[in-house]
Amino acid sequence: MTINTTLTIGAVTNQTGAYKTVATTTEEIGKTGFIFSSIRVSATSAEKVYIDSIRWNQVGSIGSSDLTNVMTVLEPVGGTKKDYPAVVSADGKYYTTRFDPAILLDKGASAEIYVKGDILGGTDRTIKFNIYRTSDLAVRGETYGYGITPPTSGTGFTSTNPWYFASQVTVGKGSLNVENSTTVTSQNVAVNLAGQPLGAFLADVRGEPVSVAKMVFNISVGGGVAAGTAVDVTQVSIYDANGKIVAGPVDGAAAYTLTFTDTVTFPVGKNIYTLKAKYGTDIPNNAALQASTTPSTDWSTVRGVTTGETVTPTPTSAISLSTMTAKTAALTISVSSDPPAQTVVAGAQKFTFARYLLDAGASGEDVRLPSIPLDFSGTRAADLTSCQLHDGATALNTGSNIPSQSNSSTTLITFDGAGFTVPKGTVKTLEMKCNIASGATGVFQWGYDDSASPTVTGLVSGQSVSPTENDSTGQRMTIASSGSLAVALDSSSPSYTITAGGRTNVTTSVFRFTATNEAIKLTDLGLQLTNGGASSVPNASSSPQDVTKVTLWDGATKVGESVFVGRSYYASTTLFTTTDFTVPKDGTKMLTVKVDVAAQGTSQSGVPGTLVQVDVPAGSQGGSLATGVASGQRVRIDSLTTATASAGVRAYKSYPTMEQVPFTSTGALTAGRKDLLRFKISAAPEGDVGIAKLTARIATSSATAQLDMIDNVNVYVFTDLALTTP
Repeated sequence: MTINTTLTIGAVTNQTGAYKTVATTTEEIGKTGFIFSSIRVSATSAEKVYIDSIRWNQVGSIGSSDLTNVMTVLEPVGGTKKDYPAVVSADGKYYTTRFDPAILLDKGASAEIYVKGDILGGTDRTIKFNIYRTSDLAVRGETYGYGITPPTSGTGFTSTNPWYFASQVTVGKGSLNVENSTTVTSQNVAVNLAGQPLGAFLADVRGEPVSVAKMVFNISVGGGVAAGTAVDVTQVSIYDANGKIVAGPVDGAAAYTLTFTDTVTFPVGKNIYTLKAKYGTDIPNNAALQASTTPSTDWSTVRGVTTGETVTPTPTSAISLSTMTAKTAALTISVSSDPPAQTVVAGAQKFTFARYLLDAGASGEDVRLPSIPLDFSGTRAADLTSCQLHDGATALNTGSNIPSQSNSSTTLITFDGAGFTVPKGTVKTLEMKCNIASGATGVFQWGYDDSASPTVTGLVSGQSVSPTENDSTGQRMTIASSGSLAVALDSSSPSYTITAGGRTNVTTSVFRFTATNEAIKLTDLGLQLTNGGASSVPNASSSPQDVTKVTLWDGATKVGESVFVGRSYYASTTLFTTTDFTVPKDGTKMLTVKVDVAAQGTSQSGVPGTLVQVDVPAGSQGGSLATGVASGQRVRIDSLTTATASAGVRAYKSYPTMEQVPFTSTGALTAGRKDLLRFKISAAPEGDVGIAKLTARIATSSATAQLDMIDNVNVYVFTDLALTTP
């Protein structure tokens, strides 16, 4: 018996790949991993297909020796790409890649196939990776094993040879682009000192190293400088990033130009080069100097090192480097207005009496001074010891350089080592700190004495500097025996409210502590139940049994707790040693009081209607204790002849809350039944609440008697949220 049927084998479609470059492009020598040509192959729904190999036809004018690392990359759509070597033929025109094992494409799946490589040479030559025949892409079906001929349709493909036309790439020569570098910013520079910055530029080289035989820089000089003074810019060199001189030194010419004739080879990549110079003494103070160059015309004999081809550097417009301002060495000395005149306690250690400003903002170089003359006055000089100038946390005069105080107006502070250096363009702030004797009294001042000028020199040039000095006697610091601490009820303390018995952390009061003359640490705080003594309800007073615990809080941190013991209305609360409630000098700090209210009901100690008010008592009651941080002295709470008066919280077993319910619509009142007010009453979760009486007040916008307008006022209670079931 003979049976006739049709066998359907797999097929593929093809089109230009996503990695295809533009129709033509130019890439410089040295380009790596460049994609020359790209196609996409897709399997149809008939069967899975294998891709066995691909052969590229390089028809450009470049030689195979100018290309390296030529690879075929196969990247399944949605999968992981993999590189495969492309083997070049003897004539250098065909690059073949065999996929081992063969690449299997599922039905309907696609893969990108592209060829890439590195360009070593071949300036002005072309690169073009075509696919010459359909058979150069070897594809077969998985199920039946038959070879599959790719179609001649698809974007970029033809029915003739070559089957696929690739983009053409022209190999360009190296390039050099120059721009200003902000690694050397505009700044002050010293006069008559070699190695001062003149600016910096960035050389961006691509493709191949580029050599330059001649570079010309122009110098513009502002600030009233006469023509021809560019000759005062001498010993100019160009340094690479490693600090090596690559060109120079040269001297400026009268035409405001610097000409470098050393051949400089700029490597591939972005590299920064710095110009350094010596500015002559003929350049006046505050003269502004700026170097510039136009690479396309000022740089000559520019060639690619690999190709030997002439390169035209860019840009064609001038690039200007950062501006340098010529400055002689300078220093201004003055006394800061901070800290202000104030009172400080005896016994304070390392107290800051004065701050000195050493300003080298207008200096062309760093300056150094071995000592500084200060002005000192005080009631008794011996009450101050260990007086030292500090730069931040560093003491600048130690050991034998710590002065022995006397009532002499001028005190010379000698710095340790070679002296103190103020960097150019900066202001250094030095603090005078001294220890104050425990029994000290009177007034002390640290200022500056301009009648005894210090010796100031340029750090590198060694030139003598005449500083600008601002005489000052300094701020008055008055010594007190100890600080003081005051307490008051703060405005943030809560108003009268109600709560339920058994609740915890109920805020009753907020106290504001104010420290004067020194920071003060509170260690114990006396408290009292203010509203004690009566027993009637609803104006019931509080008693110790109505409060199970009192806690003190510094913000969200609990710093202490206490209880009212027995029948005592006073309690001393010792703050936790693990916390620190310190009121800053001449500042304030808040302390919040919270209570745990006793539960109310059968066999419970709480009394319904209790008004709980926790306050700081007057005088010495309660046992408040505090310590001055600087003086170490015990400090009493002052300015409290009467106790604070918090509003308090009234405690019940439970209580109601009332909330107005808005109407769903509005409109004018008309005859008939109308809703005048809707509200909701809720009981606290601690228990039910019985409502014995509701009182409503009615107001009108006219003088008409209310009873003539409204009658039969009734209150309805609803059990549903829709207010439909009274």
